[in-house]
Amino acid sequence: MKLKIRFDKYFQSIELNEKETEEMWISLSIEEEYDSQEEKEKLIQEKFNEEFNKPEFNNWRKHNRRISMPEMPFRKDDQEEDLTDHMDYIPDYTDLENRDRKADYEFYCELLRKNLTTKQAEAFIAVYLDGVPVNEYADSVGTSKSNISHHLAAAKKKLKKIFPNTSTFPSSLGL
Repeated sequence: MKLKIRFDKYFQSIELNEKETEEMWISLSIEEEYDSQEEKEKLIQEKFNEEFNKPEFNNWRKHNRRISMPEMPFRKDDQEEDLTDHMDYIPDYTDLENRDRKADYEFYCELLRKNLTTKQAEAFIAVYLDGVPVNEYADSVGTSKSNISHHLAAAKKKLKKIFPNTSTFPSSLGL
């Protein structure tokens, strides 16, 4: 069987043997009955034309060939192009995330300083928000670990009374 395949404006023919013709019949999911080999080939060609030889399908590449990533990204600052200096294809939101993280940090620090004593608030911020180990914070302040632990326990107790709904604080604070 000769199968005509459309490529752009032109048709090309490929020769299919009996096995390939049968596989094409199955792959195109043709359920119609046929009487002769010619009729079978005609049904295969019609179904293939319907599925794949449409001008719209073949013109897809012509219309969409330029819709892809450019070789060099667009420069917004109108500077000279340098091969080592280029902009990324993927947007970078780290600056926005860092600003949000900093705003949250400042909000929690202000909230803690407003509701706790100075020593309690500073200990709480250093240990729970900044992640400083209790031993290191105690050494930096010049006091004992048990004193800092006492300040932290008192701060937690006071915060639980003031904010019984702990969803106000992040779960990493240990409330």
